[in-house]
Amino acid sequence: MFYVGIQKNGQEIIARFPYKIGIVTFMAVPALGTDPTNVVEKIGFIAEDPFFELLELPVISDEEWNKLRSFINSINRVMDFALGLQPIVLRGNDPAALDEDKRREVEKLLVGYSEVAGRRGYRAVGLCSGPKVSEVDKALNAFTKTVSSIAETARKYNMDVYIETFDEVWDRKRLLGKLEFSAKVIENLRASHPNVYLMWDLSHAPLLNEKPEDLKSYIDLIGHIHIGCAKKINNVMYDSHPGFYRPGALNDEKDVAKLLEVLISSKYHRAISFEVKPEEGQTPQEVVATAKSVLVRAYQIYIANMVKL
Repeated sequence: MFYVGIQKNGQEIIARFPYKIGIVTFMAVPALGTDPTNVVEKIGFIAEDPFFELLELPVISDEEWNKLRSFINSINRVMDFALGLQPIVLRGNDPAALDEDKRREVEKLLVGYSEVAGRRGYRAVGLCSGPKVSEVDKALNAFTKTVSSIAETARKYNMDVYIETFDEVWDRKRLLGKLEFSAKVIENLRASHPNVYLMWDLSHAPLLNEKPEDLKSYIDLIGHIHIGCAKKINNVMYDSHPGFYRPGALNDEKDVAKLLEVLISSKYHRAISFEVKPEEGQTPQEVVATAKSVLVRAYQIYIANMVKL
């Protein structure tokens, strides 16, 4: 949570940021993604920051969860939690596997993690689709079955399921990429599972040749937003989520301001989260602080553009 102040035509304007702000903890603190132990020591600086009200967590043990929950209670914070299963999928656990035995194995894994998240009181589960393959229809059918099982489990605990779109040709090369295509898949899922939504990431927009304005036609399907940067080096784009202003980073405060304009004008009412990752020589604190400053400046730009005195 934060407020911004601007002056326009001699008038001072104070505005509260309208969205709950989260962060993908295992990207901001890569050590958490590679070794999900000592969670409080690794992300305590984020958990105690009043800027953040949502922590997107990797799979962690009950012991680590209890320590984190106790820490947050001890500092009198009110915090929401979401489970990020994207790393599990990207490591090769394909929810759209064409081999039915393999798909069932992945489904059992992801449903199990979702069950644990639900018992802990998490608000949502996020995941992505499997790799893009030539047999698209078969893969989509498999993916639909897996997500349906996750959604049924999530619904028992009043959790949403967010399907994040990724690039199709540059780096991750996922089955669900472009909004128009992905929206049809989600619409079909929502006919039976209304707790399933799309997650759109500003970081992925350059790799998909999309812009925030493209969200307007699909805003009712958008359950969550990620904010960050893609990276472009020698005309090749990467889904590496560098911090803002890093060499090759695509997206800045003006792009974030445009995204805010679209979200607010479209009456989007859910949370947004940063997805940024330290590069060599950077600390988690550095990339988090920079991301926060970008969002503050972007909201100032938005307010200045919207207010007419």
